[in-house]
Amino acid sequence: MLFLYVIFVIIPFLIFSFFVYRNVSKIIHEKNRRNEFFSCLKYDNKQYDVYDNFSNKYEIEKYIYYLKVERGIEANYDTEILEGLNDETKNEKYKQNLQYIENILDDIYNDTKYIEDSEVDNPQNSWMRKLANEDIVKLKVLLLKKAICFLPICNKIFQDKNKKYRLYNNYYIDDNMSKQLDGQCDEFLEEFNRIIFEANCLTNKWDAYRIYNHNKAKAEEEKKKKEELKNTLKKQKLKEKKLKETTEKANLLANEIIEEENSKKKKKKNK
Repeated sequence: MLFLYVIFVIIPFLIFSFFVYRNVSKIIHEKNRRNEFFSCLKYDNKQYDVYDNFSNKYEIEKYIYYLKVERGIEANYDTEILEGLNDETKNEKYKQNLQYIENILDDIYNDTKYIEDSEVDNPQNSWMRKLANEDIVKLKVLLLKKAICFLPICNKIFQDKNKKYRLYNNYYIDDNMSKQLDGQCDEFLEEFNRIIFEANCLTNKWDAYRIYNHNKAKAEEEKKKKEELKNTLKKQKLKEKKLKETTEKANLLANEIIEEENSKKKKKKNK
């Protein structure tokens, strides 16, 4: 009796428990991989927070120089508190500093004249060219630090982008989420191009912008060629399809004529 109980109850239960454990472990593992991937693309990581804080510092410092050179105003914003925002301790002081920075950024982004003056097509027309040499050097150092903070994130993003296809193929993300992630990668690329552009607003001796424009023009030309090739192949396929249909109709008509001629010959022969 005990033997039957072990055979028909204990062993099936252990087998069932093993399969449940294995499947649950697999789901948890895939979920952890997915969360790790999304934490990078959704900016929920410490590395991006450091970059975001330094980027805000750069924007505030740049605005200080703008007020100085364009309006003759000596602004005195405390940007050093941004260093404290990288601390994981979210106490009352942290909240006050965060609110202080957000208020400054709101003032900057609501300054329409500043936004207009910053959005120039040609870097040579930028207001930054009016800065004194020492101020240019300070801004260049800040921009370089911003780039140093940004590049590892950008590099990791485009490395991890390959993981998206595995997630997509395994049905962990749908089409809408896949497009959303592509859009976030494009935002990173746009930010990288913005850093290059601002570098050339500071000085025209940086070759990065010229190389960027060359690569951009080359990429657009290649994209145009691909579109033309795609359209050519599409037209060629349509021609082949029409030719095939015409050939089939011609063959069908020829067969009908041959059958009709054979039928006439048979009738004459029978007579």
